[in-house]
Amino acid sequence: EGDQFYLRSPEDMYSAMPDVADAVARSQEIADSCALDLELGKRYFPTFTAPGKPAPDLDASAEYLHELCVAGLKDRYKKVPERWRDNDPLTDELSDEVLARLDRELGVINKLGFPDYFLIVWDFVRFAVEKGIPSTARGSGVGSLVCYALRLSHVCPLKYDLLFERFLDESRLEAPDIDIDFCKERRGEVIQYVKDKYGEANVAQIGTFGTLAARAAIKDVGRTMSMPIFRVDQITAMVPEQLGITLAKALETSDELKKVYESDPEVRELLDVAKKIEGLARNVGTHAAAVVISEKPVDEYVPLQRVKGKTEVITQWAMGDVEAAGLLKMDFLGLKNLTVLAKSVELIEQSTGEKVDPYDVPLDDKPTYALLCRGETKGIFQLESGGIRDLLQRMRPDNFLDIIATAALYRPGPLEGGMVDQYIEVKHGRRPAEYPHPVMEEVLHETHGVMVYQEQVMRILNRLGQIPLSQAYSCIKAISKKKLPLIAKFYEDFLKGAQGHGLDKKTAEDLFEMIKKFAGYGFNKSHSTAYALIAYMTAYLKAHYPVQFMAALLSGDIPGRNFKSKDSLVEHLEDCSRMEIVVDPPTVNSSEVDFAVVPDSSAEAKRPHKIVFGLSAIKACGGGAAEAILAGRKKHGPYRDLYDFCERVDPSTCNRATIETLIKSGSMDLFGAGRASLMAGVDKAMQAGSAVLADRRSGQKGLFGDEVESDAAPAPLPSVPEFDEKERLLQEKEVLGFYLSSHPLAEHEKTLRTFCSHSSTQCGELEHRTEVVMGGMLAAIKFSHTKNPKPGMPSKYAMWDLEDMDGIMRCILWPEQFAQFGTQVIPDTIVGVRGAIDRRPGAEEVNLIVNELMPIAELSERYTSGVVIALREADGVERLESLREVLRGYPGPKTLKLALALEDGGRVQLDCPRGVELTPELRTRVEDLLGPGAFRLTGGAPPAKAPAPKKWGKREPARA
Repeated sequence: EGDQFYLRSPEDMYSAMPDVADAVARSQEIADSCALDLELGKRYFPTFTAPGKPAPDLDASAEYLHELCVAGLKDRYKKVPERWRDNDPLTDELSDEVLARLDRELGVINKLGFPDYFLIVWDFVRFAVEKGIPSTARGSGVGSLVCYALRLSHVCPLKYDLLFERFLDESRLEAPDIDIDFCKERRGEVIQYVKDKYGEANVAQIGTFGTLAARAAIKDVGRTMSMPIFRVDQITAMVPEQLGITLAKALETSDELKKVYESDPEVRELLDVAKKIEGLARNVGTHAAAVVISEKPVDEYVPLQRVKGKTEVITQWAMGDVEAAGLLKMDFLGLKNLTVLAKSVELIEQSTGEKVDPYDVPLDDKPTYALLCRGETKGIFQLESGGIRDLLQRMRPDNFLDIIATAALYRPGPLEGGMVDQYIEVKHGRRPAEYPHPVMEEVLHETHGVMVYQEQVMRILNRLGQIPLSQAYSCIKAISKKKLPLIAKFYEDFLKGAQGHGLDKKTAEDLFEMIKKFAGYGFNKSHSTAYALIAYMTAYLKAHYPVQFMAALLSGDIPGRNFKSKDSLVEHLEDCSRMEIVVDPPTVNSSEVDFAVVPDSSAEAKRPHKIVFGLSAIKACGGGAAEAILAGRKKHGPYRDLYDFCERVDPSTCNRATIETLIKSGSMDLFGAGRASLMAGVDKAMQAGSAVLADRRSGQKGLFGDEVESDAAPAPLPSVPEFDEKERLLQEKEVLGFYLSSHPLAEHEKTLRTFCSHSSTQCGELEHRTEVVMGGMLAAIKFSHTKNPKPGMPSKYAMWDLEDMDGIMRCILWPEQFAQFGTQVIPDTIVGVRGAIDRRPGAEEVNLIVNELMPIAELSERYTSGVVIALREADGVERLESLREVLRGYPGPKTLKLALALEDGGRVQLDCPRGVELTPELRTRVEDLLGPGAFRLTGGAPPAKAPAPKKWGKREPARA
């Protein structure tokens, strides 16, 4: 409390300390004596000493870099499988084209003085390779043949027409920037190697400063003014969802915000104060990837600091200022998917004895493309979201170039600009590609006439407009930043060059306008190609080694190792169930630290291997406790009972909370006692275990000199009533994040799977205001009142978590609907819900606004009279025939309609003469065939007399 938190003026200071005026004046003398001249533009990069040289030397570095590149390229092309080569100039001995490209790149690198830079990056990547730490370059550096030769990147720039000039050219002033992804769990080892090589004092991580953006400023000021959180959230939501928007701009563009600003004095004060602090630094952190390396101790160039609670040293300046000061910035990025790849390979070798090199898998593998076409890409790098799965089902990729294009196309610009539709239509032969000039066809053939990549735009500017490649990227940047004078210059150059190629002026002008339109959408092909390779490798492993891949994926998403929550773990477990992969529950005698793969010899096994749940995925059983349990089991065999467990596992690593967690998770069910008895016996078991452990530490021996061992039968566990099923399931949910042995909704699963339009996990991908029907159990209910209700109108509303079989959805029942359905809002009640998705700008999570609430028993009667199956004309006759075969197996009384989306934008609804029986299996099979959302239930009361189901014939013409 208080009002003295401000920077005092000189008058205030002299007034506050009249007896020490000299000391106050001295502060100005100190300030005047401080002088610092920063010499910007000069580089202080560390140097690399080539082998056999006594000291760093630029010429020696250039020569050594050339040697490494030649040796690396010979090794690369010698080992490239024949199937990768096609007609490329890649031979065991380097071709003229390869050597010419290498000489050109090294010429630029040497002229700009960067041989040491490439050698430094090569050196720490070499260390990673030798230590078995997966790594790969990302970004524009992938377009460099030098990076490919040094094994920084893993895609050949010649094979995929990647441009070095997109990465580096003689006209650029800034240093090259090669971003390297490392295995997330072992990235720290590489950073430590760099510290050891160049000196701890010469290496530091870069500091970041979180600033107060518009919404953050409102929230901080609102909290300080003690405004209700609900009201602050309302005001925050009025700020348009636009990157970098300011409060001043928000007041101009949002009529709602402007109106409340002008009419509410409290809001006016809030926003006026927020505008004053907007843009100020709010907190200090450590950059996720950036590390600075200098030739001398870093504190000779920039000030350093420590972040509270952490040990690493960081710069007090942000990244841009550090680079401006002439220091070398390197990005050491942690990529979980590289960890998953490495873990998958390890599990494959452990379980099958087979050694798999992900970089040597065939890029034309049919099962992999079949998996992608089906959209079964949960866990696949870059291809996980619902939208991109739908795109894959529409695109039906059948070659690696399609995968490269997918990530580049799935962005707002290409999606809204029609580029995605054009790519798909031309790919499948439903419309012809248009090429104004043969050069355009050569450049755009791989993307079916669509300008997808920046490199393609650069090629067209170069080959048609005679603009050098080194300037072509400058043209793209000028277009994206709307630098009109520079665009005008390139426009004139392009027209001149294009007309020299035989284009008339009008066609050349139209073509440049097309370039201006698509240059802003263009994506970095080098980056897309590097990430497409990782996506393909993960898809290949999922297609061919699904059990090992899913075990690695589950281990990678254990809460605490990854930013994701237990929800992602649950999603992967659901994926395992769909793929018929058995996941055994955790036990202290079979589980390992991570998810493990073991043979499955059971009679009903559908796969030769299964997964065993990892101990470290259990709450309060982190790596240390799990490792201690595993070590005890390996040393003395399986645990016999609770007392034996407590005697062999040190309580300092596996404390009471951990043991209780293990009991709740079912990990000690194998001891044969009930969970309630185990819980009641924890104290005595731990006391007995502590006594035995104390004897061992003191060296206490038995009568014949052996260590004291407890061979006597353990004390009996307390006889207490067992937990009821509901309590047992809640305990499992508490420590695992999901229900393991059963589910409170299990008896209603068929109803929910059949009659609900979406599950909680699917709702996260839906658009704002999408209508849904859901069902589940009410939990975490909270009642409240709106702040300013209208006279005579109700104010009470309710919020709760709706738990379904897949996860949780936050629901809101506003006052008008609460007055009608509020009596049904009771904890643990199982209900059906109809509502709309709430995904407003500024909202931190997706909510469901409830319009109607009903008992679960009424769900099927009230909201299902039939089904509409959505198809696209583009799906073709083959899928229509497949759909017919699916529907024939489910004859029933419910009406069936087909909603057909035509290629010209029109829509047709077909009424089918035969009905269907609604089952979860039917929904699953239809959505597997046509994609999520294709199966839509129709509302309304069922017909008074349902028609008798007709028999589906083999081949009878459909009637509209």
